[in-house]
Amino acid sequence: MFLVYNSDIQTEDEFRVPANDRAFQYGDGLFETIRYEHNHLWFLPDHMARLTSGMAALHLKLPIHVTELSIQQLIHKLLLANGLVNQPARIKLQVWRKPGGLYTPTCQEANYLITAQPGNPFRITEPTKIGIYEDVRLAESPISAYKTLNSLPYVLAGLYKQQHGFADVLLLNTDGYLAECVASNLFWFSQQRLFTPSLKTGCINGIARRQLLRHFSDQEEGFFLPSALATADAVFAANVMGIQVFSGKLDEDQLNSFNLLFTEC
Repeated sequence: MFLVYNSDIQTEDEFRVPANDRAFQYGDGLFETIRYEHNHLWFLPDHMARLTSGMAALHLKLPIHVTELSIQQLIHKLLLANGLVNQPARIKLQVWRKPGGLYTPTCQEANYLITAQPGNPFRITEPTKIGIYEDVRLAESPISAYKTLNSLPYVLAGLYKQQHGFADVLLLNTDGYLAECVASNLFWFSQQRLFTPSLKTGCINGIARRQLLRHFSDQEEGFFLPSALATADAVFAANVMGIQVFSGKLDEDQLNSFNLLFTEC
């Protein structure tokens, strides 16, 4: 497979990073996962806006010639090189600080890497068994809304999910309020109103989350205990790759809205 490293297309075997690379040493960077389907890069402006905001929080700078348009062009070249143009694909864009310094870096300049893998079509599924992961709690911070290269809370939650045979698990914040799931934001409908945990719980500011909050005007973000889900009409998790309905049932209007938002170009 081919990848893009700092604007150059090369094979995976050619790609090398030095031992003092800050992504490896400190997790000093960010990433975005972008869905490609129907010859369309879904929600690219939102992905780039979140990446830009996250880079500002981490004091990272890409070269001036790296723009949303240039990234889009590079992704299409990469899809072509990997023979993925005519099928769903999962694009990962990673940005991290160039080497220099220990905990305190010596520069703000960043490297970037784009990879592409075969993906699945956007779909709505109904997993049967979910749990609550309590060992590591989330907290709001200047970087909590972004996808950083240090993803240990989600890695550990994923291991807990695997060990206990859950389809997914709910993560809580330090006060015990609902935050999100392993790789998606948490939502529920109650009497046609959309609910989701506040970003102040420490959850990721998800791209699918943005689409849903823009679309449903009757909504509430806040702090909710797990018991709030017991009376919901439908509980689900969403990211740009799909929706998981944990309990209850989505009505026809809600399903139509999801199809409009996530499958119709």
